[in-house]
Amino acid sequence: MLKKFGYGLIVAGALMLGVGVVNAVSVSSAMAAEENKCDKCGDLPSKPAKDCKCACHTAKH
Repeated sequence: MLKKFGYGLIVAGALMLGVGVVNAVSVSSAMAAEENKCDKCGDLPSKPAKDCKCACHTAKH
């Protein structure tokens, strides 16, 4: 019985470690991908609207 309890603790610990790693990776990638919107048009500089003629988008092309 003690052996099964120990195996259960090992499995639970491994699952918690895996969840922590996935959470840390997703949070860091979300923070890296954060981008500020343009004050004039409200679009993201990397994804402007097709008809946007704002200077923040035309300067990059």
